[in-house]
Amino acid sequence: MPIYEYKCTSCEERFEVLQRVGAGNENLVCPSCGAPKPVKQFSAFAMSHSTTGSSSTANSCSPASRFR
Repeated sequence: MPIYEYKCTSCEERFEVLQRVGAGNENLVCPSCGAPKPVKQFSAFAMSHSTTGSSSTANSCSPASRFR
Protein backbone atom coordinates (compact mmCIF):
# COMPACT_ATOMS: atom_id res chain seq x y z
CA MET A 1 0.00 0.00 0.00
CA PRO A 2 1.29 3.47 -0.82
CA ILE A 3 1.76 6.34 1.59
CA TYR A 4 -0.23 9.46 0.71
CA GLU A 5 0.38 12.98 1.98
CA TYR A 6 -2.55 15.10 3.18
CA LYS A 7 -2.96 18.68 4.34
CA CYS A 8 -5.60 19.83 6.83
CA THR A 9 -7.86 22.62 5.55
CA SER A 10 -8.27 24.03 9.08
CA CYS A 11 -4.83 24.07 10.71
CA GLU A 12 -2.71 23.36 7.58
CA GLU A 13 -0.97 20.42 9.29
CA ARG A 14 0.67 18.03 6.81
CA PHE A 15 0.63 14.32 7.54
CA GLU A 16 1.02 10.93 5.86
CA VAL A 17 -1.44 8.05 5.66
CA LEU A 18 -0.88 4.46 4.52
CA GLN A 19 -3.89 3.75 2.26
CA ARG A 20 -5.09 1.49 -0.50
CA VAL A 21 -4.67 2.84 -4.03
CA GLY A 22 -7.67 4.99 -4.93
CA ALA A 23 -8.89 5.41 -1.35
CA GLY A 24 -10.44 8.78 -0.62
CA ASN A 25 -10.40 11.16 2.30
CA GLU A 26 -13.97 10.68 3.50
CA ASN A 27 -12.96 8.72 6.63
CA LEU A 28 -9.85 10.75 7.47
CA VAL A 29 -9.43 13.41 10.13
CA CYS A 30 -6.46 15.64 10.90
CA PRO A 31 -4.35 14.05 13.67
CA SER A 32 -3.56 17.53 15.01
CA CYS A 33 -6.96 19.27 15.22
CA GLY A 34 -9.49 16.56 14.28
CA ALA A 35 -10.92 18.41 11.26
CA PRO A 36 -12.54 16.09 8.69
CA LYS A 37 -11.61 15.51 5.05
CA PRO A 38 -8.03 16.72 4.62
CA VAL A 39 -6.84 17.45 1.07
CA LYS A 40 -4.55 14.97 -0.71
CA GLN A 41 -1.27 16.58 -1.76
CA PHE A 42 0.82 15.91 -4.82
CA SER A 43 4.24 14.78 -3.74
CA ALA A 44 7.47 13.61 -5.29
CA PHE A 45 8.66 10.09 -4.76
CA ALA A 46 12.15 8.70 -4.47
CA MET A 47 13.43 5.88 -6.60
CA SER A 48 16.85 4.35 -6.83
CA HIS A 49 18.40 1.74 -9.03
CA SER A 50 21.81 0.33 -9.66
CA THR A 51 23.43 0.88 -13.05
CA THR A 52 26.21 -1.61 -12.39
CA GLY A 53 25.96 -4.24 -15.10
CA SER A 54 22.76 -2.72 -16.40
CA SER A 55 22.05 -1.77 -19.99
CA SER A 56 19.30 0.62 -18.93
CA THR A 57 19.13 3.94 -20.73
CA ALA A 58 16.88 5.60 -18.14
CA ASN A 59 19.66 7.94 -17.05
CA SER A 60 20.56 8.99 -20.59
CA CYS A 61 17.55 11.31 -20.90
CA SER A 62 17.98 14.91 -19.96
CA PRO A 63 15.82 15.95 -16.96
CA ALA A 64 13.79 18.35 -19.11
CA SER A 65 12.81 15.62 -21.58
CA ARG A 66 11.25 13.51 -18.82
CA PHE A 67 8.51 16.07 -18.25
CA ARG A 68 7.28 16.60 -21.80
